[in-house]
Parts: sequence; structure tokens; C-alpha cells
Amino acid sequence: MSRKTIVTGNPGLDRVIGESRSVLFFGEAGSGKTTLLLTIASNICIDKNDPCLYISTEETLHYDRVARSPEKYANVFFTEIYDFDELFDFIVFKLPILKFRRVFIDSINSLYRVIASEEESITRYGLLLGMLWKNTVDRGGFLFASAQVRMGYEDEEYEVVASGMNILDYWFKTIIYLGWEDAKRAARIVKPEEYSGESYYFLISGEGIEWVHD
Repeated sequence: MSRKTIVTGNPGLDRVIGESRSVLFFGEAGSGKTTLLLTIASNICIDKNDPCLYISTEETLHYDRVARSPEKYANVFFTEIYDFDELFDFIVFKLPILKFRRVFIDSINSLYRVIASEEESITRYGLLLGMLWKNTVDRGGFLFASAQVRMGYEDEEYEVVASGMNILDYWFKTIIYLGWEDAKRAARIVKPEEYSGESYYFLISGEGIEWVHD
């Protein structure tokens, strides 16, 4: 994608995302992660000869939103996977055969959180992410994902961190936090560093993401 491609519909975010091939959105439940991923899918999955794959792992896929505008998702193949072993097998063994170059995963870490304490879980998770990269970015494609967060206090400061962020940070070149600023929904760039701290405000409506322009 070029920097001028409409991805999210926000020129500032699209400028940053247009320079990347792997983008991660993280935030609390209800922050708009799924809605934003669906918005991106409807904007970029328009070539019937280059369809997209959307993997849901959270049982929160908004089929009602898809059903309201099915023509927007005509080139998106949806699948649901709710077990880490099944997700691992799909990414490692099936995705290379399917040859999708643009993949969405919502969310990338929800199933990992369940098995994080198991032996070799980090190794398997790293392999899963590596195979995702190989079968999307290395093919000249794109990887979009959301991530669940854990919340707590560290050094007396309240923090919101995506589970497994140390691993995710390696594979995702653009990372964006979805949350609230001044009682408004915001998408704040965390990575790349040169854009870190930039925030863009939005609303969620029945049509999806609506950007609030100053």
C-alpha cells in the first residue's frame, strides 16, 4: 500500500500505516479493535483476485455489521478458531497452502494467554508469528491484528500492556493503542518512534469507525 491508500479513512493514520506491512492495534475490551479491523478490511480487500483472510479468535466478530453491507466484504474470507493448537496448525501448515497475502487476526494473543504458562509456549507462539510474517509480509502482503491487554500497576503507575507485547513488538512494525483521551475515543501511535504520541479521535457508529476531525 502506498501512503495515499485509504486504509482506516484517517489521513494521518493512513500515512503511518502506508509505510508498514504489519500493524497491531491493542486496547481494552470495547475500545474499537474489531470495528477498526473490519473497517480496514472493507477498505483494502477490494480485489477479487487478491482476497483477504480474517481470523476471529474471540467470538466477538460482528457478523451483524458484515451482514448490513455484505458487498464491502465480498473479497474477505472469514474463519473462527478458538483453540491455540488449532490456530498454530492453521498458521503453520494450512496458511502456506492457501496463499492469502493479506491476513487479519482478531485477536493475535487471546489464545496465547490461555497457554502462556505451559512449557515451550513462547517458542510455539514465536513460531506462529514468524510463519504469519513469512506468509504475508514476505509475500509482499500485509498483516493486521488486534491484541488483548492486561492492566495493572508498575512503579506506582497504572499501565495497559498487550499480553506478550515483548514478542509482538518484534514482529509488528506499527503499533497503535486504542483507548480514551479527554473522554474521547482515541487511536494513539506507539510505534514507529518518529510518530509516537500522535493521536486521532473517532466515534463508533452503526456504519463503523467515524473519524473526528478538528
